[in-house]
Amino acid sequence: ILAQAPRRSAERRARRLRAAMSEQSKPAQPENGKVKKERKELPSPPYVWISWLILAAYFFVAIEGALACVSYPWHKATSASEHFPGDEVYGKVVSAQLHLCILYLVESALAAGPGWCAMAPGWTRSELLAHHVPYVAAVAIAFLFGCAPRWVAPMCAVLLTPVNEGLFIVQSLGGPEWLAKVRRVYGFCVVAFVLSCETMVILRNTWMHWRGDWTWAVAIQTSLDQIAWGATHYHLKLLRLYIRRWKKTRSL
Repeated sequence: ILAQAPRRSAERRARRLRAAMSEQSKPAQPENGKVKKERKELPSPPYVWISWLILAAYFFVAIEGALACVSYPWHKATSASEHFPGDEVYGKVVSAQLHLCILYLVESALAAGPGWCAMAPGWTRSELLAHHVPYVAAVAIAFLFGCAPRWVAPMCAVLLTPVNEGLFIVQSLGGPEWLAKVRRVYGFCVVAFVLSCETMVILRNTWMHWRGDWTWAVAIQTSLDQIAWGATHYHLKLLRLYIRRWKKTRSL
């Protein structure tokens, strides 16, 4: 027994040493117990003309959006009876939305295929697809099921965002550092405006459906309008990210 004691003691020390080495080899755990995945941001396209082409497309849509926003009667945006701006303004919004969705699909294809992003750095593949693809799907549903005339105001407000995305590309192409501060302030203001606009329109549309005759068609339209709550959740998360960054860096 006495002869075996040193051997057992050595085995116990060896087991403790192996356990300690195993713990050291594990990735560091954050306080909440979840391992943070490493962000793999997409690179810029290797051909600079692709970035310039996407930049030109964004600013073209931005000009279309500005013209639509100037024409839209914003004082009637929450009206239950006069929210439709007329065929001329509606045509401008439809045209700009079509171009924006095509641009989003092109960017999504570049991200999902070769893994390029003209707005690099700052975007991962999943972030870009989560931003572009659901938006295109929501716009497609709005037009296919006849919801779009009720959603002209938020669609018009969203057309202010291509400036923000275009400024991302300008920075990627070597724009000055102060432009990033301008972009963040502009982006925060536009996202806040879009969030407030879409929230009011969801509530207005739901109230319009509720006070009318309740049929299956009305129930379907009411349900389709509720899809936009996903957009409000996403935009609220964006605002929280802006605020969290400002609190952390104490700068624009």
